Amino acid sequence: MNNDKNNQEFEKLSFWQLLENRSIEIPIIQRDYAQGRANKEKVRNLFLNALKSALIGNPIELDFIYGSEENNVLKPLDGQQRLTTLFLLHWFVANKSGELDVAKKRLLKFTYETRTSSREFCKELIDKNIDFKNLIQLNDEKRITIENQLSETIKDASWFVISWNNDPTISAMLIMLDAIHEKFNDSTDLWQKLIETEEDIRPITFLYIKLENFGLSDDLYIKMNARGKALTPFENFKSRFGRHIENSGWEKELNNPKEAFIHKIDTVWTDLFWDYREKNEKKDEDGNLIFEYKIDDKLINFITGVTLNYYAQSLEIQSNKEEEEKVRKELQDKGKHITDSALKRERIERRMVVLFNNPNEIVIDDFMTKEAFEYLEKCLNVYTQNNFAELKSDVELWKYCINTLFEDIIHNEKSEWQNRVVFYAQTTYLLNNSFDKNTFNDWIRVARNIVENSTIDSAATFISAINLIQELSIGCSDIYNYLSNNTTKARHAEEQVKEETRKAKLIVNDIDVKEIIFELEDTSFCKGSINWCLECSDKVEELKKIKNIIDSHLSENDVSNLFRRALLTIGNNDFYNYWGTWSFSTNTQKRCLIESRFEVKNSFTKNWLFNNNLKLLIIQLCKNDNDLQSIIDNYTCSNSMPNWKVRLIKEPNLLDNYCQGHYLGITNDDKQCYLYNWKKRPASRDECYLVE
Repeated sequence: MNNDKNNQEFEKLSFWQLLENRSIEIPIIQRDYAQGRANKEKVRNLFLNALKSALIGNPIELDFIYGSEENNVLKPLDGQQRLTTLFLLHWFVANKSGELDVAKKRLLKFTYETRTSSREFCKELIDKNIDFKNLIQLNDEKRITIENQLSETIKDASWFVISWNNDPTISAMLIMLDAIHEKFNDSTDLWQKLIETEEDIRPITFLYIKLENFGLSDDLYIKMNARGKALTPFENFKSRFGRHIENSGWEKELNNPKEAFIHKIDTVWTDLFWDYREKNEKKDEDGNLIFEYKIDDKLINFITGVTLNYYAQSLEIQSNKEEEEKVRKELQDKGKHITDSALKRERIERRMVVLFNNPNEIVIDDFMTKEAFEYLEKCLNVYTQNNFAELKSDVELWKYCINTLFEDIIHNEKSEWQNRVVFYAQTTYLLNNSFDKNTFNDWIRVARNIVENSTIDSAATFISAINLIQELSIGCSDIYNYLSNNTTKARHAEEQVKEETRKAKLIVNDIDVKEIIFELEDTSFCKGSINWCLECSDKVEELKKIKNIIDSHLSENDVSNLFRRALLTIGNNDFYNYWGTWSFSTNTQKRCLIESRFEVKNSFTKNWLFNNNLKLLIIQLCKNDNDLQSIIDNYTCSNSMPNWKVRLIKEPNLLDNYCQGHYLGITNDDKQCYLYNWKKRPASRDECYLVE
């Protein structure tokens, strides 16, 4: 038979006949099932009335249904809505007539290609019978009425996955099933009519056109179906990744289909991310305001975050000759001789930077091995279990955690290289241990200290940090015992690792020191680095005194002038020499009396400045009940000390009133100083206060 309008051959078929020799897969590019939308009641009732009329003697032809067919699989370009409604009608009638076992094999040939939730719902609907004599009881309080009794029964079934409520196609199917139930519940003897194959008495038919001359592509869908919707980056990735897993045979030995990646990504893992959904307002084609909930960005951010971690720990990347030659040439043009291993590392770092800047760039080539795939799967599984997505350690994580580590990762804009290292540390612990709150907190504390006190601001330093955390994770279930008895090969953050080892040995030898070590680490001044405190003392009572000193004098952004004056009494009385330059405007040696407490940490907790200045002051404060004033009052200035320095120590008003900028200029003969009042760079001595 031939149709002049389309100049394409077509067949006049019923839905039952269409499924006889082929399967039907609704492509992902198609819009969600719309006939079941709540605001489509009029359209729905008109269509169901026409179908019911056809079944009682007024046959109907449902116009054209066309699509591309390959290997006996039809992917409709037009007709999705009608086909889905016919599928639901056939399921309803077969179930109610006790013929579902007979119909099951053929109905299972109707599916949704890569919307796994819709596909799994259709499959479960067919596999499981609904006892129409025992539908869920009506309940006004729970809003279960005649109008939604069937759908509520389905949602109450043990096989119904809660996250399916989030699938607009499934929600629409449930509404349509309620409408079918209302329309056809009292009808009998419909099954034989539906599956009738005699041409003259088939009640419901359509004209099926097979588009053999077209390839199946997104462009074709969009051109031929104006209602088609663009896929999100995640949907594109998921579709390709599902095929990649299948083609690679990574799940060929899997016995339970519900354990498959493509099933879990639309069920239990979707449930995990649903709590972090974004609510968007939009209008449908009829102009009605509807709400759309999005989790795709969260899923893609997590997958990309895990991929970054795996690149860093595995240091493996898909071979690509063209790219390798390009990178090699670029480096050679810069005069760099590069080995094969260095070239590989360069490619890995470049790829990581791309993913770090744009998670949507994730592709299946980022999962070159089964191990990479399994690592992603394990990470998704572990955060699905035991509410680990909500896990928050008792350790203060400062800027590395705004909400939870999981939530910050899926909100990509909140994740920097440092955050990702701490997230990796958490994930590694969860993957390798039965959760214990105390050992987890200890492990995260060590990881936090390392991240805070090392540079992690690029793919290269991120890889170094991950390699260190990976090495230390061998002992993450008892990190202090591990550090006490093992050396570390990784070179990242060597000084901080030495400190963590020192603290670990103290804790293992004397558990009483653990609490004060933690308290010192948590101060805003120390932030994990307390080696300078331990240089003063490693005794519990002395460390408590040091903690009190920090709280009193180093907890604010600035230090007090009292602290500066006391520091002038220490050692050679010249702590200001930690920084210096020449001031041409004042013709003096420009020095700084500490601009902020961060300069104390950066310049005075290490090297000679510590032993000759800060350490001596801390020890004196420990002996003098943390009293800076008594140190100043009891200090005897030597006869050789310049008078300007004596005055700075003994006269508080000088620094308080004339040195708000905390800089001074010292004359070459060391007999005078000029206090820089408010300006760091005075134009001349006239803008300074002379002390002599």
